Amino acid sequence: GRPKTPEKYRTRHVALQFSYDGTDFSGFAENVGKDYDNSVEKTLFAAMEKTRLLLSAEENGMLVVNEYGKVDGVSEKGGEGSKDQLSARTAAQYSRCGRTDKGVHAHGQVVALYLKSAFPLSARKARPTVGDTDDAGVNLEEDCLPKNSLDRLECFVQPKKQKGGDTSFQRRTITELDYPKILNNILPPSIRILGWCPVSPKFSARFSCSQRTYRYFFPRRNLDLSAMAQGLQYMMGRHDFRNLCKMNCEQVYNFERVLKSGKVVSPEKVYVLSIEDEEQPPSSMQEMDNDLLSIQTSSHDMCHIEIVGQAFLWHQIRCILSVLFYIGRKLEPPTLVQQLLDIQTNPAKPAYDMASETALVLQDCKFSQLTLGRTVRNLWDVTKVLEHRWESHAIAAERANDALGSMKDEMEVRWTDVENFVELIARDRSRKEKKRLNGASSDDWEIRGELDKRTPETSMISWASALKVIRDVLGIYPHLPNGTSPGHKGQTESSVHVPLMGRAKGTTYEEKVQSILDAGSGAKGNNGKSTKRKVRYEENVIKKRKTAAEDKEFYDEMLRQGGSSA
Repeated sequence: GRPKTPEKYRTRHVALQFSYDGTDFSGFAENVGKDYDNSVEKTLFAAMEKTRLLLSAEENGMLVVNEYGKVDGVSEKGGEGSKDQLSARTAAQYSRCGRTDKGVHAHGQVVALYLKSAFPLSARKARPTVGDTDDAGVNLEEDCLPKNSLDRLECFVQPKKQKGGDTSFQRRTITELDYPKILNNILPPSIRILGWCPVSPKFSARFSCSQRTYRYFFPRRNLDLSAMAQGLQYMMGRHDFRNLCKMNCEQVYNFERVLKSGKVVSPEKVYVLSIEDEEQPPSSMQEMDNDLLSIQTSSHDMCHIEIVGQAFLWHQIRCILSVLFYIGRKLEPPTLVQQLLDIQTNPAKPAYDMASETALVLQDCKFSQLTLGRTVRNLWDVTKVLEHRWESHAIAAERANDALGSMKDEMEVRWTDVENFVELIARDRSRKEKKRLNGASSDDWEIRGELDKRTPETSMISWASALKVIRDVLGIYPHLPNGTSPGHKGQTESSVHVPLMGRAKGTTYEEKVQSILDAGSGAKGNNGKSTKRKVRYEENVIKKRKTAAEDKEFYDEMLRQGGSSA
């Protein structure tokens, strides 16, 4: 028999704000079609499909098809925008604000797409009261629909089961679907929808965003927070950050970005960084004491760095934090930042590892024309989930902290064992330093004299005292450097720091681009992968490159897009 025609549904262009713990995910963005993918996005789409919020192109009654049978503003490889070949994801005109890496978290991520509405496509305005001259029985348009899940709207709808040719309408009072509640019932606790609102057709979660905020959390340890704030201050304003990111030359040709503000926050002090004019640094730094009095600082104090900008490059935040940690550990001066930002003198990035992803959070995404709606019920439920997550981690942290305290207070070691430990590390460090300097003499460390100054009156000392001696004489601590990923190779007690500007440099942007063009054209050998890289470069960089005026016109229009739950 003839195949059944899919039923048409009303969809609405909505923005969803949500939070996620990225620990167990492979990243935010989905690798579409890959079975091994374990992304936040894939999990989110699976929930939307299961709840029937995400519709196929055939069911989506709001898609506009032009005279050529194509969907305006939508294209897909192979389908070229034809309605019968669009995936549900593409038909929903999905956009994301930020693309976080594996293990990175978010508290204010935003996506936008067309989702199924509670209001039927054929719904009509409710009949007006007597004397009202407003049109009665006309189709219910988007601007008449509720902008949240709380407000009710009276309208006329056709019954789901109609007898014969009955086309009558019935009066109904309807509320819009509670998208956060529906999705949170299906999503794992690590992903929580926080709020939503309808948005304009041209709204893009990526291009309509006016400001993104990242936070990176870390224990104080032995860091000089003032020096880190000074290093971050040099980054405020507009700079070329190619030496503080991972260059994706197939996608990006402009590495200029603007950092609008920043903070270095500890329990007792906050360094606030800002700019008056993004085009004309320098920036200002304000040092503010915490309102709490008599704070006793500890190496276990939790601190964080906040960085605010409109957009960021690939791995930019993690590269920035890696450099700031070198500065905070007093291995590099704050002026290192100025050298890295001087691409005329230093066009190639020196070799250094990125900071760990586990402490990074996409804290907030701001839109100048967006007001998201929330409900008490949903925020109450999300708060319960986050409180449980906090409690489990806080208890684990306190158990470890208690064990550390017990070792320091209750355990003792021999003084001669401490001496042997310190001298062994000092000899190994001295050997590495001499090798790095090609046989040149390095500092003697004067280890013996420093130990003699600290010789105790007894043969046994507490573990707390032993740790202090090791720290004071060698300048090392029994933990990985801040921002280092667990299992990081090459970091030992005897590691010798090589100044960043004295390290090997990578290839410059110009050299990378030339390599793509040469490999893709067969000048230096040709293969399928090289050809694909050249095609991607030409598609994403050459063909899409715009003038400054074109860019401004595009972003000005996108920043005007938005919506409200009011």
